[in-house]
Amino acid sequence: MSSLEYPKVLVVGINPWIDNTGINTLITFFDDWDKNSIAHIYTRAKLPNTHICDNFFRISEPKVMKSIVKRNIKTGEWVHNTPETETESAQENQIYSKKHSELMTLAREFVWLLGKWRTKELDKFLDEFDADVLFFPIYSTVYMNRLQNYIRKRTNKPVVLYVSDDNYSYKSIAKTPISFFSRFWLRTQAKKLFKSASKIMVIAPKQKEEYDNIFGTDSVIMTKGIDFSKISFEEKTLNNPIKMVYTGKLIIGRWLSLAKIAEAMGDINKDETKIELDIYTADTLTAEQEKALNRNGCAVKGALNLDEVQKVQRDADVLVFVESLEDKFKYTARLSFSTKITDYLKNGKCIFAIGDKEIAPIDYFNRYDSAITATSYAEIPEKLQTLVENPELISEYSKKAYECGKEHHNIELMNKTLIDTIIAAKGD
Repeated sequence: MSSLEYPKVLVVGINPWIDNTGINTLITFFDDWDKNSIAHIYTRAKLPNTHICDNFFRISEPKVMKSIVKRNIKTGEWVHNTPETETESAQENQIYSKKHSELMTLAREFVWLLGKWRTKELDKFLDEFDADVLFFPIYSTVYMNRLQNYIRKRTNKPVVLYVSDDNYSYKSIAKTPISFFSRFWLRTQAKKLFKSASKIMVIAPKQKEEYDNIFGTDSVIMTKGIDFSKISFEEKTLNNPIKMVYTGKLIIGRWLSLAKIAEAMGDINKDETKIELDIYTADTLTAEQEKALNRNGCAVKGALNLDEVQKVQRDADVLVFVESLEDKFKYTARLSFSTKITDYLKNGKCIFAIGDKEIAPIDYFNRYDSAITATSYAEIPEKLQTLVENPELISEYSKKAYECGKEHHNIELMNKTLIDTIIAAKGD
């Protein structure tokens, strides 16, 4: 496609675009876009460093905070791709990686409510880039929805929304007064975006069904794409013992699901080691987690870089995907669809998935029969025992995972979906 055929797209999000972090789905979405036809507004203090585009506007959250008392401070500015030092990155990562209380999260919203971010610099950036289409990921923060609504009204351009989590219903939040108030506030802003959107993109079939029912839309499913032109399915001899691998965080009750796997491995491995689980995570373990996870052939190995993650996944027989089954946490990621899933499918490995049957990932795996799933604690030892006794299932579900990825997440399909949706929005 020639550059003249690309609509000019303005993306408005939270994080700067930085290549090779493994966490920025939007970089993969726009990887094939004309870099002169895309711009990005974001709200972190860090600087971008990506091949995707060169046109950025940063609204610095620390400066928005200071602007409450220092009204002449400049909170927004044009910025360019700039490699940052490890110290700068580490400082900001430390701030934003911390889990904040509900009260602190609400206080942050009031900072943005009182702070100065509607500026002449922002308006000038919007006017000079003059986008054809606005691309808005929907976040769980009120301030981002307010910023996006301001840009929508200021430019009067068509909007494409991208929804990758449950950032609208009350089902996924904690049952506390602050959570209900925050979600009510969020919904008042998000509803304006949904009602004004020309097109809505979602991340999973379950989310499409739910949001289409709420808003009377016909949304489009869009996920991270897989380039199958460079990979093919390879039947591999299983390790002995069978090697399972989990790479990721232990938050929101996920470690409890992993602990149940370790517990079940006690009976399976009581006479000889038949199956192992290696857990790779950057999280610091509590004494309780150390005891629950390092036993019976299960071991926590620490953090990996992206290349190392890909290697251990290639060498594994079974890749583990977990969400919490605890009532407190089981709906927290109810409509999410982790990029880990497409990475697992790409690797053509058997997936062992744990989670409530109502959440989008488990619904997806069951819908397309692309993983072995356990939807209760009681099913975990049963399903693991079946795998050990029937190793041919591992090979069967490895092929099923690969074929599912090829059918539903091929990068050519995803690229076409994105460009078709944006062009259709521009024409509405």
